[in-house]
Amino acid sequence: MKKEKNNEGITIVALTITVIVLIILASIGIYTGTEIIKQANLQNINTNMMLIQAKTKTISEQAKFNKNTSNYKGTKVTDVTGNKEVEKLLSENTIEDSENCYLLLQNDLNEMGLEKVKEDSGYIVNYETNEIIYVKGFETKDKTYYKLSEMKNLKVDKEMEQTAE
Repeated sequence: MKKEKNNEGITIVALTITVIVLIILASIGIYTGTEIIKQANLQNINTNMMLIQAKTKTISEQAKFNKNTSNYKGTKVTDVTGNKEVEKLLSENTIEDSENCYLLLQNDLNEMGLEKVKEDSGYIVNYETNEIIYVKGFETKDKTYYKLSEMKNLKVDKEMEQTAE
């Protein structure tokens, strides 16, 4: 007489191993997705800042040619009051040569033909050096970057280190 083996389903060990493998795969997927989103946000900020830089460079060149700075868009940073983010940047000396810097808010960007650049916090532009500062900044683990010159070569990876391209 043969004994029939009773196969009623998966063992608890096999189930546990399957669940552990699924958890590992999910965590890798979540980590990778998070890094991709951070890199996309950084690219979006860089693109916006380069668009603003190109437009402000044109305005600056026209002003130098006409010897008239009245066409500068935005509010002089020294005239901005009640904006905590701008005050913080001024106190930390992130904004150099504040006399030549202007805060561009959404209505200024719209006037410049940059309607697709959407940002409530604003950007600061130095029309003399063409440096662009993102008022909100881009935060990494250990530092916040504000200037386009700092963010151009920034890569988002495990350590969030700045690397040259």
